[in-house]
Amino acid sequence: MPLIVKDLHNARSFLRREEASEIGINCGVGIPYTTPPNQTWVMTFLSAQATPIARRFEIWVPDHSRTELVFQSGDCSKNADLASLYASKTIRKGEGSIGGGWATGMPAINEYLKVDDSIAAQLAHAACMNQIVVLPVIDNTLLKAVLAWYL
Repeated sequence: MPLIVKDLHNARSFLRREEASEIGINCGVGIPYTTPPNQTWVMTFLSAQATPIARRFEIWVPDHSRTELVFQSGDCSKNADLASLYASKTIRKGEGSIGGGWATGMPAINEYLKVDDSIAAQLAHAACMNQIVVLPVIDNTLLKAVLAWYL
């Protein structure tokens, strides 16, 4: 599963936390991918407070029936309580950029959040974010999660 690690300087599992703290890196996003023969690798993106790669990260996962995506975790530069913001909110397959990434299994970039009809895009746009990058995380042809980055 993808993972968002806030406050990297306090993350004991992050081996270079001291160096990261010295240069201002405060958040990390890990995205697993599997290659034959069943080897798993992780792409890690590091973000600094002064020069963030995104202003908000979100992970959405399929519900038990696999009919909707539900919010799993996230981090927002505006300190928004995303868990409360998305409590009981869902995204259907094909709905907006995130639901579209789920439906197609393809990454997507949307530069116009104001025309994206998902609840996630509407709330991000209300927080003055305008763009989204969507990365579906798929393992053995099964969607595990959708990672969204807002700019």
